[in-house]
Amino acid sequence: MTSTTDLYPILLQPHKTLSAAAEDAPGATPETLAILEKMLATVYRADGVGLAAPQVDVSQRLFVMDIGELRADGKRDYSIKRPKFYINPKITWSSDETVSHQEGCLSLPGLWADVVRPSKVTVAYMDRDGQLVEETIDGLEAVCVQHEIDHLDGIIFTQRVSKLRRDIAMGKWAKLRKDIIKNGAEFDVLAQESGLIPARKK
Repeated sequence: MTSTTDLYPILLQPHKTLSAAAEDAPGATPETLAILEKMLATVYRADGVGLAAPQVDVSQRLFVMDIGELRADGKRDYSIKRPKFYINPKITWSSDETVSHQEGCLSLPGLWADVVRPSKVTVAYMDRDGQLVEETIDGLEAVCVQHEIDHLDGIIFTQRVSKLRRDIAMGKWAKLRKDIIKNGAEFDVLAQESGLIPARKK
């Protein structure tokens, strides 16, 4: 089992790092890859599909993602690991066609909202081997990539919905956040439901 010392605590919204645009990463250096490997271990432990560096208080344009494998029946098998590292990703093209998808976030655990985004995008990035990649993607992969790149620009998914829906969502989040902090660690809390930081005994 992964030790908690090998994992990052995930920041909860609001936090200054989450609302700031991240800086370019130096490339696929040993230091960068070490950050990404630790992020990957963290997202697996938190039972998520994606994690951006600002969510672990690292203000660099990095994120990890693993959406498993799409089976023949159209469902995803998350037990099959297909991790991807994204270094300095940039969306170079977006389709006019859009799709609505329910999104959540490890920095706002327990909160969900339907977000409308382009259904297809082209993303350019450096991979873990230092190779420059440009690919056009759709479906869940496109949704997740856009969600994570938003994090690198200081944007939370709730900012992509109408003001009315955002106000309702943030009202719910205020209550959820208060409960997380009350029952868990005081600072830099990872979602309690992930089991990384146990609830504090009363």
